[in-house]
Amino acid sequence: MPKEVPYLSVNPIPLSPWNQRRANQTASALANLERDRQADEEALFGTKMPLVRGPLWSKRRGELSELAFFYKAASLGFGVAKPWGDTERYDFILDSGQRLWRVQLKSGCHHRKRCYDLHGRCGNQEKSQYTSKEIDILVAYLVPINVWYIIPVEKIQKKALLFFPYGGARCAHYEQYREAWGLMAPQTSGASFLSANSLDTRPRPGYLDPRFL
Repeated sequence: MPKEVPYLSVNPIPLSPWNQRRANQTASALANLERDRQADEEALFGTKMPLVRGPLWSKRRGELSELAFFYKAASLGFGVAKPWGDTERYDFILDSGQRLWRVQLKSGCHHRKRCYDLHGRCGNQEKSQYTSKEIDILVAYLVPINVWYIIPVEKIQKKALLFFPYGGARCAHYEQYREAWGLMAPQTSGASFLSANSLDTRPRPGYLDPRFL
C-alpha cells in the first residue's frame, strides 16, 4: 500500500506591482467591454423596428421626440407652447408660472464608445453654436434609454455634445444636468440658477443599471 504524502499548503506567490497593475487593467478592460455590450443592447432595444411601415427615419424620430417632450413637460406641470412655423431657434416655450423659457430640443438614438453624441448647433448655414440671445435651455433626449438632460445654454461647451449616462468617463460634463427639470422651476429671489438641482438627492445610477427612472 503506497505511503500517503502529507498535504502541504503552499501560499500563492504574490504578484509584482507591475504584474498586479497589468491584471487590474485587464479586469477593467473586460468590465468596460461588458458595459459597452449592455449599452449597445439598450440602444438597439430603444431603436427597434416599429410595428408597421418600416423603419423610423431621422425626421420621424424627431417628431416622436417632440411628442415625448410635450408629455414629459406637461406631466411636470409646465405650460407647453410651440411657436408657429420652424424659423425660430427654439422648439418650445415652457411656462413655469414665474417666467417663460425658450427651449431647443435635441434627440439622439445612436450609442458609440460608451456615449451618446448629439450636436448643439443651429441649423443655419454657418452651423453656429446656440447663444443666450436665441434660446434659454437646450434639452437633450436620449431616446433608447428615455433620459433627459436640461442644459442652460451658457453651459454648452462645444457644438458636439457628448453624454455618458452609464458613467465611467472623466469628461462627463453634462451629468449634473440629467433630469434637472428643477432648473426651470420657480426660484426664490435669493436662489442661484443651479440651486434647484442641488436639492435633488437621488442616487446617481451606475453603469450596470441603465434604466435610470
